[in-house]
Amino acid sequence: MDTDNNALLINNNKGKIGSTVLAIVSNKGGVGKTSAAICFGIYFATDQNKKTLIVELDSSPGDFGPLFDISNDNSLDIAIKFPERFKNYVKNIHKNLDVLKGFSNPINAEVITGLEMHRLFQFISEIYDVIILDTQSVLNGIIIDALKFSDAIILLSEPSIESLSRISELIFILNSKFLIDKNKFQLVINKKKIFDLFKIKDIAKILDFPVKGFISYDKKFNKSLIIFNINNLIRSRFNIEVSKLISNLISSGGIYGFTGKA
Repeated sequence: MDTDNNALLINNNKGKIGSTVLAIVSNKGGVGKTSAAICFGIYFATDQNKKTLIVELDSSPGDFGPLFDISNDNSLDIAIKFPERFKNYVKNIHKNLDVLKGFSNPINAEVITGLEMHRLFQFISEIYDVIILDTQSVLNGIIIDALKFSDAIILLSEPSIESLSRISELIFILNSKFLIDKNKFQLVINKKKIFDLFKIKDIAKILDFPVKGFISYDKKFNKSLIIFNINNLIRSRFNIEVSKLISNLISSGGIYGFTGKA
């Protein structure tokens, strides 16, 4: 792929970098973004047999370091600095599934340009079929740039007025201020309990934005199972429901351009 022409693609709102790019997004912490990102990765790597990379777009720092035992020497900021050698900084966690840890230093994230990010993702797209972005709760320039070339943006919310109100505000900002196509947005409710159904329907009417899927609350789920017992994670209710959700999104065209088996 010709990386000299990547400046022409920065503002591309269709996600044409060679891979299918899915972003897991919420502007509220604790809604399960990393857990969802892991299960999205497992689905595409196993069910779809696609070479898949989960990228942690988090400068807070995020969970990938301690969760996957990755040092700061193997992180996103180093991969951006040496994009042609990015494979040296990813870690394989299961068959076709690799991960790339987020920024080792929050200050580094502030000086990264959209052009540098896009250059890295062009190198990544030469190897990986699917890229999953696990984003932080606070928007920054890096995340906005990544959302612009994402094929689908999974907006994850809890079934609460606070969480859904935040998501409604986020949709408005991303669409009106940053001109990100609303057709990319796929609103998903996580941690749903049976008594939440009526509340969700009422709130969805107020939002005037369709809910594309629900994930039930699974008190037994723990994302650390990806390291200690991945088979239990794959069999968990949370992962099974995420898999069904993705399959439905593929069938309905909610993941732009993906042509895998649904």
